[in-house]
Amino acid sequence: MDNENKKLTPMRFLPDVKQMPWGTAEYKLADLGFVDSMACEGWLKGNSLSDIMQTYLERVVGETSFNWYGTQFPVLVKRLTVKGRTSLHITTDDETAEQRYDAFGKTALWYVQEAGADARLYLGFKKDVTAEQFYNACQDGSVSALLHSVKPQPGECYLITPGMVHAAKDVTLLEIAEGSELWFRLYDWGKTDRELHLEEAFDLIDLKRCNISASQGNTLATTPQFTVNRIALDQPLKSHRDEDDTFLLYICTRGAAVIQENGTNYNLRQNDVVLVPAECSDFFLLPAEKDAELLEVRMDPREENDIVSEPVEE
Repeated sequence: MDNENKKLTPMRFLPDVKQMPWGTAEYKLADLGFVDSMACEGWLKGNSLSDIMQTYLERVVGETSFNWYGTQFPVLVKRLTVKGRTSLHITTDDETAEQRYDAFGKTALWYVQEAGADARLYLGFKKDVTAEQFYNACQDGSVSALLHSVKPQPGECYLITPGMVHAAKDVTLLEIAEGSELWFRLYDWGKTDRELHLEEAFDLIDLKRCNISASQGNTLATTPQFTVNRIALDQPLKSHRDEDDTFLLYICTRGAAVIQENGTNYNLRQNDVVLVPAECSDFFLLPAEKDAELLEVRMDPREENDIVSEPVEE
């Protein structure tokens, strides 16, 4: 890759659509190996996200992210169009994922874009259950009776934490998550054609009652893995990055907007994602339509030691 000292600019990437038994998963931004987003405009057009990370490191993501995740981009964004019902599955935390699978764990935020007549989100258990109760329910098909479920509405957000059983039905979601696809299928609603991981992941399940509700206000999630803010863009905003140490992702969820950086405009229509590298210090967010709304994704400073494994001495 040439021009290694050239200043980075905001980046847009090509989506990668995967057909699923329940609908489609459109990867808007991902550095996962089997999905590696490709820059589609600007002087880095044609380069993959993993190549960009390998070359520009903390200039893309900032030192906090680089110290934790190394050369892997730390966040993925995908759009899930669920026509049927996803399997019931869980994710795990970073520590367990590293120890058992040499991978990152996964925390995720689900932002509801559309909800059909039969829309449901299954999020944890409605009351404390025992391991025996859940296992037996998976065998006899009575799992639904144990699950906490909600009828989602567009604009609602739900934080999916490691160990929380979860599934979605008849809904379109934006998923903002830690850059990992390590998850475990526990139950598939009677289907027998896909592998289950119930025994493998049984000790990872959070069997406690779940009292999750939709996120309120402008701060939708604050986790060690990412922070997500909702911006109602009714007037121009100027970003000052004097002491900022993070990449910024902007996802347009309504209307249209413009990121203006160093005299260049980067347009965002609904569902567009733009990555603003950490070294882009000053830029404007401009509304292109009066009802524009953006989600801003960032990584705030973390006090703990990093989770990137130390190299093993030969």
